[in-house]
Amino acid sequence: MKKKFITMMLLLSMTLLCAAPAFAFNFPEPDWGALLQERENMVNETDFELYAEASPDHAPYYGARLEPQSGAYLGMIAETSGDFKPLGSYLTYIDNMNQDDLYYPANQMIKDDDVVTMVGWTISSLDLVNIDHVRSVLNTLSSYNKPMFIRFANEMNAEGLGDDPTKYVDTFRTVANIVHEYPNFATVWSPIDLGSLDRPFSYYYPGDEYVDWIGVSCYSLRYFQGNPNTSYKDSVYFMTGDYAWETNRLKPILKFMSDNNIQKPVMISEGGVVIATNSGPVEESWVAPRLRNMLWSVIMKYPQIKMINYFNTNRADEAVKYPISDYPYACDIFKEAAQCGAYLHSASDTADFVFRSANNAGTLAAKDGIVKLYTLAYMPKQPDITVNYYLDGAWAHSANQIPYIYNLDITALTDGEHTLKISAAGSEKSYTFNKKGGAIQFGGVPSDVPAAATTPAAPTTPAAQTISVTVNGEKLAFDQDPVMESDRVLVPMRKIFEALGANVVWNSEEQAVLAEKDNKIIIITIDSPYMTAPGRQITLDVPARLINDRTLVPVRAVSEAFDCQVDWDDASQTVIITSGSSPAASDGIYRSDAASRDIIISE
Repeated sequence: MKKKFITMMLLLSMTLLCAAPAFAFNFPEPDWGALLQERENMVNETDFELYAEASPDHAPYYGARLEPQSGAYLGMIAETSGDFKPLGSYLTYIDNMNQDDLYYPANQMIKDDDVVTMVGWTISSLDLVNIDHVRSVLNTLSSYNKPMFIRFANEMNAEGLGDDPTKYVDTFRTVANIVHEYPNFATVWSPIDLGSLDRPFSYYYPGDEYVDWIGVSCYSLRYFQGNPNTSYKDSVYFMTGDYAWETNRLKPILKFMSDNNIQKPVMISEGGVVIATNSGPVEESWVAPRLRNMLWSVIMKYPQIKMINYFNTNRADEAVKYPISDYPYACDIFKEAAQCGAYLHSASDTADFVFRSANNAGTLAAKDGIVKLYTLAYMPKQPDITVNYYLDGAWAHSANQIPYIYNLDITALTDGEHTLKISAAGSEKSYTFNKKGGAIQFGGVPSDVPAAATTPAAPTTPAAQTISVTVNGEKLAFDQDPVMESDRVLVPMRKIFEALGANVVWNSEEQAVLAEKDNKIIIITIDSPYMTAPGRQITLDVPARLINDRTLVPVRAVSEAFDCQVDWDDASQTVIITSGSSPAASDGIYRSDAASRDIIISE
């Protein structure tokens, strides 16, 4: 009997082992030292830069589904949005395969209001995914006739959902193909910002074809896992405590995108700042600057972020709390940021402006004599920063909270050149701007501005007609037509340089392009803001970039490199390149008329 029992137990054990899930991927051990160094570099990077309210056409545009031309949608969970309306987006959820429709009252609010909707479709296990049910739910949501972002199977890099990366990718792709059958839907691939350290984003990315937007769950936490005695390493690895700033926590996902040339709009699909725990409220002095960082600094530093959804509620199973509704100071911070003009308050809204570093903001028209300036100031482990502004050598203003606003009154300034210096926590930076009538421009002379101009023009739709390029009057033929994205023209660099008589060589080891003509060698390195020419180094308007195996350089590189003039004809949508005639503009920005474009050349 005993022998028979043992035999039965062995058979039962073998059956259970065969039935147990087998992970398809063995996650390699990270290089902990290298990872710590990378995170230390991220959290210890100083941000100190002057920003301005630039025209909306300065915003990056990727042509993704449901992507606004400029500006960022600001939203929160639909049911908790009452005191904060109007908002541009509502956040709502679908639980696994347990729902046939959105729950009330979110469903009715979405039908009634002019918003885009972030649908967080939470999946606890890939084994639960039923494709027939997915189709049924998407059919129901489509009947709303509203733009919807489908964030399917999110936060895979920190839960059991990501145990089998291959299965995850295959499932996401299958669902994405269905989502793309609906023109008013966009897919969102959305990991946790930091997640599990041994599960990098690369294991789970489904590919550009299946992803419309990159999303991220991004929360600033006072303590790692609620432990007030968190070790230094854990604080750095997971960017908590002193390092808990949204502008820090976004760096890993943006680095992943940069490393892999992923050109997509980005969103904080859900996020917040811990405002209380089970023990009571977190100090306002810790919460307030981080909330301001999330709502102001993020869209200044990262213009590719085009949606932020605040998680204005409590999860019953979590010891930390994010809702701002019970804290008047936090409500005021949110409402102030929401009204700044860079956020979108409906699905059909347009931004008044986008934030841009002052030297790249173009002509800034004064409103009632005022040009608004801001400073992005992050000094590691220094939350209480005061920024001082000095105009033409004299102190002019102090600001002690994000976004460090300075209302520059230009009415008493003479036309011509002036200096502005910002100073904070031992750091300082100086800028030069020119005033002309009712406008200023940093690093250049402002274009003529109509007397009635008070706000930047609204973004325009990209030109539908084909963009042409001529070199010395001859129209060039390309394998791929040039395109315009957010008022930037992209054309094949190699074709143009060779049309100008230059020999072009790609150095893969140095990630650089070498162009040679008349014994003159020009070197342009990817991600570098400089171009090397004989006997000098030239600062480029836009750093060189490598996108889809193509080298992008600004038009100034063509004009500076080979003594060419580059003009833009708006009526015919043509880039006109003429060799042998150096532009006369003194500010290094070459214009054909007042409506000229910042033209970018690509290989």
